[in-house]
Amino acid sequence: MPKGPLMKRLLALFKKTHEKDDEANAYPPELNADYEVTKKTLGVGSFAVVKECIHRETKKAYALKIIMKKVIADILTKVHHPHIVSLHALYETADAVYIVTDLASGGELFKQLLDRGNYSERDAANLIQQLLEGLVYLHDQDIVHRDIKPENLLFATKEPDAKLMITDFGLSKILKHHDDILTTACGTPGYVAPEVLLQKGHGKAVDLWSVGVIMFVLLSGYTPFYGEDQAALFESIMSGKYEFDEEYWCDISDSAKSMIDALLTFDPEKRITAKEALQHPWITNDEKPSADATNLAPGVLKGMHSQSKFKSVVTAMTLLNQWKHLDLELSDVSSDSDSDVDNTADQINKLDIQDPIK
Repeated sequence: MPKGPLMKRLLALFKKTHEKDDEANAYPPELNADYEVTKKTLGVGSFAVVKECIHRETKKAYALKIIMKKVIADILTKVHHPHIVSLHALYETADAVYIVTDLASGGELFKQLLDRGNYSERDAANLIQQLLEGLVYLHDQDIVHRDIKPENLLFATKEPDAKLMITDFGLSKILKHHDDILTTACGTPGYVAPEVLLQKGHGKAVDLWSVGVIMFVLLSGYTPFYGEDQAALFESIMSGKYEFDEEYWCDISDSAKSMIDALLTFDPEKRITAKEALQHPWITNDEKPSADATNLAPGVLKGMHSQSKFKSVVTAMTLLNQWKHLDLELSDVSSDSDSDVDNTADQINKLDIQDPIK
């Protein structure tokens, strides 16, 4: 398959900066002092090139991986779409990297929906459509987000009709070819695709699995895969099995369930693509949901509350461990840290955890 437009620019920029006649000048003086970088290229990957280098004293050959940070910035600043929080500038010092992006001030997806207190299945379809449109753009640019989750979906403003925007490309990967397979395990546990956990390599289809999980939660309030701990959660995801509990799904259309089944298809090769998903009847409204005007918010809140009880003990222990770890780090600041942790533990034990989404 042909290379994507962004990858062509990446390779062109590398050729311009690293295939000069006086190539040694392209490397740091300290590197040149210890190693001779040969003209032999061992591999070209996303944002990096691997070249052969020879230690000047031992004459032993090594691999030199050149990370093209400037290329990353160059590429991401060219990502502009109505449903994507774009990077506009990147500045770097010895201590930090400063990134200028669009300001999405409307808040996170689920929080804002529940704060509104009323949304229908058609509203949910419109939101998923915006998410898919953003993913179609990214995938056409050979970018896999790899961490699609509610926290990374923000409204542009607080207006009722504000557009939904995808943010946080911390785990994004640009593919060398359209059909490249990624192997690095990544993503957020509840939304990660089974092929990632099974370490069989993964591609653009992982983003569609995440959309399926988000859509499931958007309509019911609870996640299709869950467990008492991360190991159990991973087992649930790798089984690929989930159910539409009648108590929470009785008012949801068959078209919506069909869409979820297409997104949560276990085999990534058979999973629906972002472009195909945009043509699904649930999105195009060719099959109008029978419960189109039903307010989903009360049922979603009920689903969240039900699953939060299941997770509350694990969540409380996680928070407590975090506080204890923080207490050890700050023990020289306050002599009252132990009592603070104990008080926090008491408060955590009394919490009725309301947010199982994250």
